Amino acid sequence: MEIKRFLADNVREGMLSVRSLLGPEAVILSNRRVGQKIEILATNQFDADALAVSDVTKKSKVEVSDFGDARQRASATPIAPEQPREPVPMAQGPAALSSDASEGSTDQVAYKAATPDAIAQPAPVAVKNSWSEQIPDLGARLPGLGAKTVGPRQGVAVPKLQEISGLGTETLNGLQQELGNLKTLLVGELAKLRAEQSGSQAAVTQARLRLSELGLNPFSLDQLMGDFDAQRFEACDSVVNQWQQLLDLVGSQLNAVDEEVIDKGGVFAVIGTTGVGKTTTVAKLAARYALKHGRESVALITTDAFKMGGQDQLLTFGKLLNIPVEVAVDAEQLTNALKRAMDKKLVLIDSAGMSERDIKLNRHLSRIKMHDAYPKNILIVSATSQLGLAEQVISQYDHAEVHAAILTKTDEAINLGSGLSTLLKSQLPLAYSCYGQGLSDIRLAKITSLLTDAFAMMKRAQVAEPITSRDEQIHA
Repeated sequence: MEIKRFLADNVREGMLSVRSLLGPEAVILSNRRVGQKIEILATNQFDADALAVSDVTKKSKVEVSDFGDARQRASATPIAPEQPREPVPMAQGPAALSSDASEGSTDQVAYKAATPDAIAQPAPVAVKNSWSEQIPDLGARLPGLGAKTVGPRQGVAVPKLQEISGLGTETLNGLQQELGNLKTLLVGELAKLRAEQSGSQAAVTQARLRLSELGLNPFSLDQLMGDFDAQRFEACDSVVNQWQQLLDLVGSQLNAVDEEVIDKGGVFAVIGTTGVGKTTTVAKLAARYALKHGRESVALITTDAFKMGGQDQLLTFGKLLNIPVEVAVDAEQLTNALKRAMDKKLVLIDSAGMSERDIKLNRHLSRIKMHDAYPKNILIVSATSQLGLAEQVISQYDHAEVHAAILTKTDEAINLGSGLSTLLKSQLPLAYSCYGQGLSDIRLAKITSLLTDAFAMMKRAQVAEPITSRDEQIHA
């Protein structure tokens, strides 16, 4: 019979090690505390007939503690009779080993209730299908170890670790989103509380209705209402003045870049969802820079290798502008393309979208230093995109800070509410706005001009829609 000796930090670790090595039919012969460790002797080749138990030892009382719990005591029988103490080799059997190991033991495996019949027929506890059935109250004393712990340690612990590691990023992103929603909710509630305290709830309601006509979402309205001056709004003598106050309120929470973002050169990666106009915007920026500094100072790189016609579109723009265009579909090609563009003052990189490959390429790009500076990301925000898509891009590209934003397709949108809401929530500085398909249809961002366009688009939509009695009451 082969006996194995196990050392573990605690009983649970020792039990799992025994079951993992010897299987579910293993027999625990003894256990005791050795310093800070738990020593367990076990075997899977137990032969009960080989044990000789004397009548004298059957009547002796042995104190047994349940894994360090000294309050529980049970009657048990030593496995071997008294004999002179002498070195015992492993081959002599479990009787002498168990007798020697039981002396000075502080933690012993608890047997079942000690009745006269149980004392007459002692038997070590075997590890069966349920640990809690063989060791009373074990599941209650040791958290995480109950009747469901039936497999070896490798089968129980490893899948849980893999599951946790796989959900780490998703869980973190979910927490960030929940915190953002909670912050927005608190801002809105504080705005309502301020309005109620000032006795101007009617003014707040009217202001929210008018701002909603610009297309702003409720979260942006709650954010704006935090700085809304209801008394000043009520003091306005005309609707025009009230609208001017509301537009000033929106403009006070929008940021714009005071100078040309690309004028000083550098490496810029244009990011955004599919269909927001990234490739066209890259061509517009290249043409704008080439007019001031020359074509020989600009280089274009595209990483769009999967979208149908993605490379051809930028290559066509490159031929029109007489600007070289490089294609990079992996990190190595991107590095080589940047090396070949070392003599260029401005390098513009057109990404494909939000696929995992593009995010990895952008992460690789953010670690490359060129002209004593790291590349900068520019977010493309479309005025016609679904609300929340730009926020998702910012979350996916959180490895690098977004330097600025460009608002595109302002000529195709019914209103600018989606773009304004994105800029309000992200607080990104607006660098340019694009209003057509031509290479010259781009201009520096001006908050006053942007809000003027938003107001004009709202008026055009009101003229196109039939006027109802409800609309007359709102604008009265």
